[in-house]
Amino acid sequence: MQLFLPRPNWGLLVLRGAALLLLVIYGWNKFMWLFDLLSGRSAWGTWGFAVQIGKLGFPFPIAIAVFVVLCESVGALFIVLGLFTRTSAALVGMSMSGALYFSLYTGEAAWQLAALYWLVFIELALTGPGDFSIDHLLRLRRNSRAGTDPQAAARPF
Repeated sequence: MQLFLPRPNWGLLVLRGAALLLLVIYGWNKFMWLFDLLSGRSAWGTWGFAVQIGKLGFPFPIAIAVFVVLCESVGALFIVLGLFTRTSAALVGMSMSGALYFSLYTGEAAWQLAALYWLVFIELALTGPGDFSIDHLLRLRRNSRAGTDPQAAARPF
């Protein structure tokens, strides 16, 4: 019956895998678009993603589009690695709330996917990455240098 004992750290690792899916499916393509814009291969005014955000009535559509791209690429990578996880997950969660709004506003059938991503990232922002993360290793290292109890480092509060 060892198999059915709670394994919260493994569960958090699996949830962080959702960030890998976000990065591979959505983030990488958007990051390459941003790279083309930054390198001057494309004009900022022709960036369709920013144009869509502007059509929704949001101010500063290019800045919001850059934020979303960085969340779905760099932020997702940080979550996968378990680095700056709570902050990254909170920012990606904000980005996913925008994706959810956009999907509902435009009538996209994929609004459930945006809602699911939002739930996953808000949960990771609230719980943290678990023991299988760079954040945990950094916390252990910091506490060992300070001479504190390593078990206390594993507890979130």
